[in-house]
Amino acid sequence: MAAKKIVIRQITVVAMPTDEQYQRLLEFRTRLRQFDQWSRAAAEAHGLTHAQHQLLLAVRGSTRPGGPTIGDVADALLIKHHTASGLVDRIQELGLVERVRGGEDSRRVHLRLTEAGTRALTALTEVHLEELRRLGPLLDVPHD
Repeated sequence: MAAKKIVIRQITVVAMPTDEQYQRLLEFRTRLRQFDQWSRAAAEAHGLTHAQHQLLLAVRGSTRPGGPTIGDVADALLIKHHTASGLVDRIQELGLVERVRGGEDSRRVHLRLTEAGTRALTALTEVHLEELRRLGPLLDVPHD
């Protein structure tokens, strides 16, 4: 008696996005681009470039004890290490960050905001948080 071959196939049904979902996605993407342009202008109004603002935020937002390294900042900003190093050089010349040698490992250099850097970032963060509160409802995407 010959063995019977049984084939079981799994069919996956994928629901197509709705017109409303496409519209919400377009609106969200448009608002992201508007926020980015607004953020660049806000940084410029405070005497900084967009990249300098992002660097200050990466330093202040870091959870690494002693402050982030240049490598940490490069990772947070999605840039190469040498680009982050140059950015740190320029912002250090402005007196907004300082390099500090690590306590346990003096070869490791950490970044820390200066008082001037803290003031600049605080002012920018206040206006950014207000803008995010305004845009908040657009970030609530329903799960259909």
